[in-house]
Amino acid sequence: MREDARYMLTVAVLMVAGACANKGFPEGGPKDVTPPFVTGERPSSFTTGFKEKRVSIYFNEYVQLRDVTSKFIMSPPAKKMARVNQRGKYIVVEFQDTLREETTYSLDFGNSIADNNEGNPLGFYRYVFSTGGAIDTMEVAGQVLDARTRLPLLGVTVALYDNLSDSAALVELPAYVARTDSSGMFRVTNVRERAYRVMALDDANRDYLFTPEEERVGFLDSLVTPVVWRETRADTIRADTSRLLVKPGRGGVMVDVLSRDTVVEREYVLFGPSNLLVVLFEEEKTGLYLTGESRPERERMEFTFSVPRDNRLKVSLLDMDAGDDWYLVERSAGHDTLSLWIRDSVVYKRDSLGVELCYLYTDSLQQVVTRRDTTMLVFAEKKETGRKSRKEDEETGGPVIRFLEVKAASGSSHDLHRPVVLDFSKPVAVGEMEKLLLREKVDTTWREVSYRLVLDSLKIRRARVDYPWRPGTDYVLSADSATIVDVHGLHNRRVEVKFTTKKEDAYGKVLLNATGVAGPVIFQLFQGDKEVKVVEERRATTDGQVAFEYLNEGTYSLRMVLDGNNNGKWDTGRFLERLQPEEIVYFPEEFKVRANFDIEQDVDASKRYARVDPAKKKEKEQGNKMNR
Repeated sequence: MREDARYMLTVAVLMVAGACANKGFPEGGPKDVTPPFVTGERPSSFTTGFKEKRVSIYFNEYVQLRDVTSKFIMSPPAKKMARVNQRGKYIVVEFQDTLREETTYSLDFGNSIADNNEGNPLGFYRYVFSTGGAIDTMEVAGQVLDARTRLPLLGVTVALYDNLSDSAALVELPAYVARTDSSGMFRVTNVRERAYRVMALDDANRDYLFTPEEERVGFLDSLVTPVVWRETRADTIRADTSRLLVKPGRGGVMVDVLSRDTVVEREYVLFGPSNLLVVLFEEEKTGLYLTGESRPERERMEFTFSVPRDNRLKVSLLDMDAGDDWYLVERSAGHDTLSLWIRDSVVYKRDSLGVELCYLYTDSLQQVVTRRDTTMLVFAEKKETGRKSRKEDEETGGPVIRFLEVKAASGSSHDLHRPVVLDFSKPVAVGEMEKLLLREKVDTTWREVSYRLVLDSLKIRRARVDYPWRPGTDYVLSADSATIVDVHGLHNRRVEVKFTTKKEDAYGKVLLNATGVAGPVIFQLFQGDKEVKVVEERRATTDGQVAFEYLNEGTYSLRMVLDGNNNGKWDTGRFLERLQPEEIVYFPEEFKVRANFDIEQDVDASKRYARVDPAKKKEKEQGNKMNR
């Protein structure tokens, strides 16, 4: 019995042990965080007299290529890009084009090489060779910023041209190229010593050729010649802490370091210039042509053009004479979109309209000429569907009645320094707009007041109600139904807009003590980060105080537009005219505006500040909150 019991106990123990062992799998050891390293190159990097068609680079483990198409760059570039292929533990670069004679090449992989298992990147690896007898060692470096945001740009191509003509970038490959990193920094290496034109290019199609008005571009005004110099610096060698003297002292043992810090002078070889700054901008498009035509409403035709400039569009009917004033023109800002409101009911009641268009057009020789086209504009009536339209039909006993819609851009609380903006759904004569009544509450009595109606210079369906609003006062803007009629005979529903103006102490102020104003400067208070929303702006031509009043509570930032041509707005550049964009300077401090509180700040318009990336600033603020 004892042996049987002992046998049963042994079996039970083994079963329990087996069950425990099957609950998991053994650990695979610590995670691999070691990047791959190069074990060999064929031919070796820095080879001279290079005549091979390919380069092989070997690693200590299996590797992968990540985004190699966008990260790999060969300098000087070739018309046919080199092919980069991964083959287990090595990478092969095959040249598809003839290499230039007596030229030093660099193959820059960026951080595209990583190990196959954990994806640990090798780091920035560069392979260098020369088809001549020596390796060129000169280099230049700098940064590329966006002209509007003044933020660094990633992946921009920086090109050096030894052909110094202005048109070289349009027809020739550059002599050397590099690409910017996430900080907008670039470094063009292994350059020959001579003068170059430097430009930056947002080269979307990777052909290393600049297409005016289609690709963003930046350039330096002066030529750049690489230089090298030697510089001596004082370095400190720390004391050798292994040489210690241990001796008895008061209260215990004293330890002295026998050796002391030593200052030595070291000689360094430096290359430059290394502080080049290129701003990338988008050229204003000049090619004028018609891009779209439609009839979104029965009474409205719409035409869009490629650029915001005067196109002198005229439209005439093909099969009838409606006179010269059969439509009203409504333009968008810049004239790139035109809405033509048909006045004559005989015309707009027709579903199909054959029209002839006459407008300005940029031809293949870049000359602006007059062009004529014919087109058919068709309007398809939309069927009213849904519960709401059926209900209205039942209540009226007939078709749904159309009304002129009037909207006022004003909330229940209205700013003291702003007009009330009115938008009408259809064109309305000025006399009809003025039928709106404005009443002001004084004590407990409502009284009608006179206001000034200002028509929008472009949008014929928009007007502003200007009045010297009293702080903390109730107002009503109203019109009885069927009071206002548009050019098509539609009447309005009853309009009633109630609002109360804010009190004086609801606002804050920002007062700038501006110095260094050497020319026209536009001071802009804005909110937002990369998408900047300008809230208020002031112009100045001399030093003095720049006041921003009636500011709502919130956080504001400041930027300064150096308005060189004094036209009141920021202007971009043009490459072939060697015209740089106007400079925008971002002030580093923010203004936290509070109600009934003034902020006074000294601003030097002659200083240049490096803008902090708003995204990185937010990350830092969030990190600080988490660490509290």
